[in-house]
Amino acid sequence: MPVNKEAFIRYRIIDQCIRNKRKPFPNIFDIMRACEEKLGKKFSERTLQMDLKTMKEDEALGYLAPIKFSKIEKGYLYTDPNYSIASVPLNDNDVQAIEFAASVLQQYKNVGLFEQFDDAVDKIFNAISIRNIFQENDPRQLIQLEKATYVKGSELIPELLSAVKEMSVISFSYTKFSSEEAKQHKVHPYLLKEYRNRWYLIGMLDKNDRITTFGLDRISDMQRCPDKFRFNHDFDPDIYFKHAYGITTFSGQPEEVQLSFTPRVGQYVLTQPLHETQQLIKETESEICISMQVGITIELINDILSYGADIKVLKPESLASQIKSILEKAVGQYL
Repeated sequence: MPVNKEAFIRYRIIDQCIRNKRKPFPNIFDIMRACEEKLGKKFSERTLQMDLKTMKEDEALGYLAPIKFSKIEKGYLYTDPNYSIASVPLNDNDVQAIEFAASVLQQYKNVGLFEQFDDAVDKIFNAISIRNIFQENDPRQLIQLEKATYVKGSELIPELLSAVKEMSVISFSYTKFSSEEAKQHKVHPYLLKEYRNRWYLIGMLDKNDRITTFGLDRISDMQRCPDKFRFNHDFDPDIYFKHAYGITTFSGQPEEVQLSFTPRVGQYVLTQPLHETQQLIKETESEICISMQVGITIELINDILSYGADIKVLKPESLASQIKSILEKAVGQYL
């Protein structure tokens, strides 16, 4: 079964060609021209012949299209005139997968940008009769997801997303949590990133070309600027956040952080890693130790503190001392 998106687009183009009543019986060269026009590139006759064969015979793909070549008309047709790949029925696994995905989408129906999906989600439910998958007399609630709450700043997502896509320079006022004074910034926006139900903008400051992260909930008075957009070609989101713990980035090289957990909590950390670089270094009856290659960020410190007595920092020593100092100060508030 093909896995690339372009192949699926070609299948749809082929389907449209065969069903075109104004120009029935397309030959391979008609299909080739249609694909080239829609996708802006050339395709070999062999590629399109393989597409026709896949649409007709690949059971995993599920089309099983009734394609036939007419020697009289010298072109292709569907032996079932009502057939279309768009009308291929869903199997039980397809329906359950769509039901789960639609359930996830419903959690975001009232959050900023995602409100535009309301009708689409409802249509998905109606089209596949989601509410009839389970017996009507079954009163059980089978799926319950964490509800996405409204977060200040999410209303800016559509305009920011448009600015990123259209490469438009923007300016806005920004107020840090640590300051009551709003500062004006001119930014070349590169990326929107979500972290723990909060949205952030990553972009380059116009005044010094520094890559900076802004919380959308602290942005106000945003507008576009006529300035020419500049892109820092050294910026790669995957590399930029590879060793970041949370949304906060850092300068310099990542450090090896070693953490020791009690067995009970450690099992949770093994099944849901704290970071993509996490590695298991020891597992005994008394502790589970892991290592990560990350920057020391406020998110890392807060997560370590959240585990209370179930965690101990082994490395680096500077981080262990910092955690110890914070805990001693916390205890001092109760004396």
